[in-house]
Amino acid sequence: MFENILKGFSFIKQSFVLITKDGDLIKPSIYSIFIGIFFTVIAGITIYLSSNSIPAELVYLLYFLVLLGEYYISYFFTGMTAFLVYDYFKDGDATMSEAWTAAKKNAVTLFYLSIVSAIVKIVTGVLRGRRGRQGSAAGGIAGMILGFIERVWTVATYFIIPAIVIEDRDLKGAVARASDIMQKNLLPIGVGEIAVGFVTGLLTIIGFIVAIVLGVSIFGAMSNATGAILAILIAAVIIVLVIALSMYVTTAYHTCLFLWARSVEDAGAAGTVKPPAPIANVLGA
Repeated sequence: MFENILKGFSFIKQSFVLITKDGDLIKPSIYSIFIGIFFTVIAGITIYLSSNSIPAELVYLLYFLVLLGEYYISYFFTGMTAFLVYDYFKDGDATMSEAWTAAKKNAVTLFYLSIVSAIVKIVTGVLRGRRGRQGSAAGGIAGMILGFIERVWTVATYFIIPAIVIEDRDLKGAVARASDIMQKNLLPIGVGEIAVGFVTGLLTIIGFIVAIVLGVSIFGAMSNATGAILAILIAAVIIVLVIALSMYVTTAYHTCLFLWARSVEDAGAAGTVKPPAPIANVLGA
């Protein structure tokens, strides 16, 4: 376990090195956060204002559309990040315009993927609600199964999206592609989920703590409205950067693994292909 955590730190270090070489890699994650927040706030206000004037069925439909919109925003910019990582290793330069073109070209397929994810989220949520009301041992097992399904689907989307934006596959082909890669690379995927997931989670917690402590310290030192605004702004910037880095690192890991799997297929043997530098240590190569 400790060795896997060290591998996770190694990958994040290498990922940060990529950002210092090409700052475009982190931009889609930042855009995703700001656009996602704006969309959610506007949608939340709309639902709140209209909830008393429209039938309950339409309110549920609005909730579904909001969830769909959130997934679509996330997937569109995740697609841009995946293409930037691909572009960087292909040409040594990640180009935002090319990533935007690739994501826009496959916007409809990404939308279809968003619909599937929204449905999966709702169905598992409904089933989890029923399990909670039962409160039995069987309900606990069912909850674990639902959590496993959600996690597998989430991981699968990190391979489906590169298949869409990098290989221009339709949704059916992208799902088949992701399924094939996951079946052939269960070990590195599992190691990555443990190592990278643990470390990004740990760094996110630390980042939030730093943001809160720094914000409280600034407010305490100034003790006025200006200090409060400055504290909130600085804390918000740190939190956004931490979340953006976590999103970028997670996408970068799975994209690097996707690219390595493609190269292995082309070469016909894993031992003859060196993985991209960020995941080489994680894979022990």
